[in-house]
Amino acid sequence: MVEIRNTTKARIPEAYLKNLAKKVLAGERAKKRDVSVVFVGKKEARALNKAYRKKTYVPNILSFEVEEFGLGELVLCPEIISHDARKYGITFKQELSHVFVHGLMHLLGYSHTKIEEKSKNYL
Repeated sequence: MVEIRNTTKARIPEAYLKNLAKKVLAGERAKKRDVSVVFVGKKEARALNKAYRKKTYVPNILSFEVEEFGLGELVLCPEIISHDARKYGITFKQELSHVFVHGLMHLLGYSHTKIEEKSKNYL
């Protein structure tokens, strides 16, 4: 089950993300399929990044392996995702899909090199 909580005013395609997560988790034959997804503002994303990664920038996504949530939790910042989408000349949904799949792959234990290769199967 994919549980999504949006603490921002951004419009999030929840049904789309739930279907995308199911596709990725089934395709990767994940034993755990429960994922918590939280959308936060820039201030909270920066605070989490500083607390857990000792980084001071605002991330587009953070992934946390949290057993209580099954596979883990993804924390996304729609403001940064929107900014990145404009920078790359793509839609918000396209960039959101990219970072969302990237985060799921991290929760599944893949390295960045493997993530780029595997993500192509789902985007």
